[in-house]
Amino acid sequence: MKVIALANHKGGVGKSTTAINLSALLARDGERVLLIDADAQHNSSDFYCPDYEGPTLTDVLTGDCEPVWTESVTHTAWENLDMLCADMRLLKLDLAAVLNDPHADGAASEKRLYDFLKIVRDDDAYDYVIIDCPPSFTAASVAALVCCDEMILPTRADAFSRAGALEMIQQVRSLGAYHIAPRCRVLVTMADRSRLSRQVIDQLKADGLDVFEAVVHSSVCVGESSYTRLPLYEYAPRSRAAQDYEQLLREVRDDE
Repeated sequence: MKVIALANHKGGVGKSTTAINLSALLARDGERVLLIDADAQHNSSDFYCPDYEGPTLTDVLTGDCEPVWTESVTHTAWENLDMLCADMRLLKLDLAAVLNDPHADGAASEKRLYDFLKIVRDDDAYDYVIIDCPPSFTAASVAALVCCDEMILPTRADAFSRAGALEMIQQVRSLGAYHIAPRCRVLVTMADRSRLSRQVIDQLKADGLDVFEAVVHSSVCVGESSYTRLPLYEYAPRSRAAQDYEQLLREVRDDE
């Protein structure tokens, strides 16, 4: 079982879009996938499970759910794709951390997600776990980074985003107390055909970062697919963005 976290401090760079579409493509190809929504905005949850009411990642992190992992995940309408959903209560976990009160209402432990996924791994339940992280270091995102084998960092092709990507990877590697040492790979998103986009991609590689060859280009189809709650391979399979995610899928699977 491979655990991949989608993370970046910046918002609006395509973390949820990538988590949604990569999970869908893996499941389409017969892989057993668990998508974990670690973002209090719960975009991935709303995409696949808009009417869900039940245990969420919050309950896992606080120990308020049954220890049996099957009681926390829910099936989606897509074959081979299950979810551990998120809710706004994740914000309380960060408030408890700010107050530095481990006994406060909503206090969480990053180790609980690790233990949760260890049981999932021991049960051989999934081939891939994809974690959609929020745009900051939160209780949920740290828990995700503790658990993951690989971090994919979606970033836009501009100067500020390049600087943010470098800083994000440095910060992840600085979390030595949490024993975090995942492989960090950069995925350029929302690119266009301009010379600037190409220059930024080349510079990210020159910076020594591990950059996917796949580049996700801007497309109106991305927003439309989110509105219709259909992954791109179903909504607009011939669109440039759908083909870009197919390339990303090949690179993720070829890396096995």
